[in-house]
Amino acid sequence: MTIHRLKITNYKSIDSLELKGLTPFSVFAGPNGSGKSNFFDALEFISLFIRNGIEAALRAHGGFANIHSEKYPDEHSGKFGFEIECDLPETRQTDGEKLSRFHYSLTLHDFYQESPEIEEHMSGNGASFLTRKKGDNLVIGGKEVEPSVRFSSAYSALLLLRGTPLLELLQNMGLYRIDPIGAKAPDRSDSDPTKLDKKGHNLASVLGRLEQDEPIRELIMDWMELVVPGVEDIRTEQQPLESRTALLFKEQGTERRFPARMVSDGTIYALSLLVAVLDLPYYGLTLIEEPERGLHPAAIRELIDLIREQATPRNPIWLTTHSESVVRALGLEELILVDKVDGRTRMKRADSVGLTQADIAPLGLDKIWLSNLLDGGLPW
Repeated sequence: MTIHRLKITNYKSIDSLELKGLTPFSVFAGPNGSGKSNFFDALEFISLFIRNGIEAALRAHGGFANIHSEKYPDEHSGKFGFEIECDLPETRQTDGEKLSRFHYSLTLHDFYQESPEIEEHMSGNGASFLTRKKGDNLVIGGKEVEPSVRFSSAYSALLLLRGTPLLELLQNMGLYRIDPIGAKAPDRSDSDPTKLDKKGHNLASVLGRLEQDEPIRELIMDWMELVVPGVEDIRTEQQPLESRTALLFKEQGTERRFPARMVSDGTIYALSLLVAVLDLPYYGLTLIEEPERGLHPAAIRELIDLIREQATPRNPIWLTTHSESVVRALGLEELILVDKVDGRTRMKRADSVGLTQADIAPLGLDKIWLSNLLDGGLPW
């Protein structure tokens, strides 16, 4: 377990939400409109802030008017909060050795303004690494940072702690809402091949890079053949006249390859998800919305098994769902129930209701969930 505690305040339907003891593979189940996407959006907002600064994060998420919670107390409505407590090495060089318990908190004061006041604290095993208080000088490692040090007040002070796994984890919180129609289209020559984008629109370029890594390519093909029977080969092809990279598929029993626009949305969706979970950063948190879309229940089971295998303490993978096929494939400790009560998003771990894995075995977790014996998170 990496993340022991996570807290978000004042983001859309989230007035105040705290989760404890999250497993590296966790699934958030609940109906449409309950706040699952808002929770993932809030994590992406934090990652954008740490990578690109507060103005870029606010702009990408529609500004204060589209972010703050209408249910948060009026006297605090201009304050956004985030806290995380997790176990990670102090540096990459100590990876695999004794872990430290890190705590990081972020408060954006008056974040309805273009340049909100930023407050940050970070500690490891109780020792302060970073303190940034409203109106005070920045303190790193117990020493005030000299005013001569170039640092924009619109950015996270964590950027001054380069090489720390916590910074990498928070920078690399990647959110995926795959659009299979856009993912089918050939990529432009200037598409970024280094990481699959949020909607999967640079799929061909990323696969072009991964084709150079034969073990990864073979792994992707093995899983594609399992999840989408009949697919025999997938290749990328450069289209020099249009300066684009295209995806080509070959099915069993056919000689020629055909373009991505001729395959099903479910096939492209599965391929995009495989790339997202097999091409992970060294440290990061991967967030995937509704992995079940367009897939057969048997394929969903295989895909969930793969995602569970890939999720690690340094690289958690979290999903949202309202599919009984996904819930059926889960362990009790992996399921987080999401509801909206009086307009406020509420979450709880499924294993907090007093049932054990042995209790649910006769019916299965999906039927226990749909019977509301877990008291919440139903898909309707």
